[in-house]
Amino acid sequence: MRKRNKTQEATSEHQHIDTLIGVNSSFTGELSFEGAVRVDGRFEGNVRSTKDGTLIISKGAEVSGEVNVPNLILYGLVKGNVHSCNSLKIGETGCIVGDVEYRVITLAEGGAVNGRCSRISEKESASQKTATPNEGVPVTA
Repeated sequence: MRKRNKTQEATSEHQHIDTLIGVNSSFTGELSFEGAVRVDGRFEGNVRSTKDGTLIISKGAEVSGEVNVPNLILYGLVKGNVHSCNSLKIGETGCIVGDVEYRVITLAEGGAVNGRCSRISEKESASQKTATPNEGVPVTA
């Protein structure tokens, strides 16, 4: 029987990956997407998704910039603030260096958040889902 690593397990949760940034790739810019994106390499810039978008950051991968996605599965490193209006799953090798806003969070033993954590209420989460892409992130008091 073949063993599966955690990245393969995370990918199997979302059977269709629309975009893959490979392990030997490095990109700079802004990323806006729907569906699922997996980062195995390095990405520098802000990442944004609407609807039920999922960002998967593999072990050894790095994203430097603001991340605003409904679902984040993290085994690598994020250097920047994270806003996840649905689900944030941080694996045992995952690390966020920045502030985090989440609705539901799963933090495995060994995973880390080096910043402030704030839970998003159901009301805030619903308003995020109905916002149009050009409205930006809702400001909360």
